[in-house]
Amino acid sequence: MPIYEYEKNGKTAYYYTFEVKDDKGKRKTIKKRGFKGKKEARYAEALTRTEWLRGSYIDPTKIIYKDYITEWLENKQDINKKTRHVNEGHLRNHIIPELGHLPLQKINIVHLEKFIKTLQDKGLADGTIKKIYNLVQTSFNSSIKKELIIKNPFSLLDKSSKPRSGKPKVDYWTKDETKAFLSGFEHRNKIIFILAIYTGMRQGEIMALRWRDVDFENKMLRIRQILDFDGKIEERVKADAGYRSVTVSDKVLSELKKHRSMIIQEKLIAEEYFDHDLVVCQPNGKPSIKTNFHKFWIRQLNKTGVRKIRFHDLRHTCASLLFSVNVHPKVVQELLGHKSIKVTLDTYSHMMPNMQSDAVKALDEMLK
Repeated sequence: MPIYEYEKNGKTAYYYTFEVKDDKGKRKTIKKRGFKGKKEARYAEALTRTEWLRGSYIDPTKIIYKDYITEWLENKQDINKKTRHVNEGHLRNHIIPELGHLPLQKINIVHLEKFIKTLQDKGLADGTIKKIYNLVQTSFNSSIKKELIIKNPFSLLDKSSKPRSGKPKVDYWTKDETKAFLSGFEHRNKIIFILAIYTGMRQGEIMALRWRDVDFENKMLRIRQILDFDGKIEERVKADAGYRSVTVSDKVLSELKKHRSMIIQEKLIAEEYFDHDLVVCQPNGKPSIKTNFHKFWIRQLNKTGVRKIRFHDLRHTCASLLFSVNVHPKVVQELLGHKSIKVTLDTYSHMMPNMQSDAVKALDEMLK
């Protein structure tokens, strides 16, 4: 069968087309466009004919979006392991339940507007909605290149309908809320919250802290590794600035010593113990599981009755409490492991009214 030419974006492209009969004897046309050369088009035509004869050919008009985006993500090579894991979660929890049942070619602007509204109604963070939106949009851009759809519905969305990433929300507890939470329960893993509030360490840093990195004599913690999303200890941190030493108070040292005594007892009574030298671990010594920890975190919030925030907001709580007693931003930057003082100031400038007031008063006194 001949291969046909047509013009695409000012360049010559090629397509094939041929007729077949389905099981009921009804004629249908199979057509595929977008080939750069005749040889490529001819090879694709032969492959499609073979698929049709074997019964494995899939009509583009019958492709369901769930099947398309799942296969598209599986074949995507330019993302790392963590991003793939996050994207798969977005597919499972948000994209497939709302759009998955629709034929790829039938999804239109109305579906997309409703989808965005549904994500917003779920109370998801602006940044999360933007990432989900970008994932779906990228999958449609790919389907355009493969000529599975004629027009991309994303091109029809008004600017006002598109989600905005916005500035990440910074929430934190007051001094009284923090005290109420810490005094509201006892648990073998309470040390996680003590470290988060008193040091501003990230969850992955706390979960991977080793006893060898706790310097009781000099009252220091050395942060050198993290617990990855899949429960594996990684000899790395989020950024170069994340490699740091953190000074801790006598209160934190006392809690660490108490926690270490408990770990030693668990080792003695365990039938089998996997010693990874971890401060935070399961009773058998294995690393804690992040997904299980989230449920534990919610249970403690419900038990104490303290206002609900994200666990990551304990890091912001640490910064807020430090600024409330006029600790210098440079010290907070080093404690939290920000890559620059600009990140600290951009994130927490609204928490420093007292420091600004003191500075203005000091200048006023100086120039009297």
